[in-house]
Amino acid sequence: MSLRYAILGLLTFEPMSGYTLKTRYFDRSIRYFWPADQAQIYRTLQTLEDDGAVTSEILEATSRPNSKLYAISGKGEQELQDWLAQKSPPETPKDAFLVQLYFGRMLSKEQIIGVLESRRAEHLQRLQHFEALQLPIGDTPLMRRQILFGGLTLDFARRREKMMLEWLDSCLTQVAAWPQEQDTIV
Repeated sequence: MSLRYAILGLLTFEPMSGYTLKTRYFDRSIRYFWPADQAQIYRTLQTLEDDGAVTSEILEATSRPNSKLYAISGKGEQELQDWLAQKSPPETPKDAFLVQLYFGRMLSKEQIIGVLESRRAEHLQRLQHFEALQLPIGDTPLMRRQILFGGLTLDFARRREKMMLEWLDSCLTQVAAWPQEQDTIV
């Protein structure tokens, strides 16, 4: 997936500025499965505009800088629909933590337990965040449909964090059972 399609999808809600995309959607929800910084968002918006997938309009302001409002075009909607209908194979994500764990033999028992406990605390915090989220009630058929699919995404996030906590607890149990003489083997 690319940032391109995330932005096109968000622009189907309403026209918005790059700042609004970042603060309302990426910072609050999309970042949990597709993070992007402000510069990436603006570069992608420019590419989308160059390709004719979005249009823009300058909104003049008197008390603050002007802003550029982006809207998805018919070409952008068709591109997004084509992409959404594609079957995509599972991706292998890059995960620095798994590389750390793979070479965990180079750490002492206390060090690797510290790494695992730190990771567990992060996933617990994420789970608590996702558990606290409440989806709104849609007031239109389109919003009710969006809430259904947003809810499926939220359900995935909650289940992923629960699975990670269960797996990390298993890792901690196994590492805690290490005999002390096998502490560090480089």
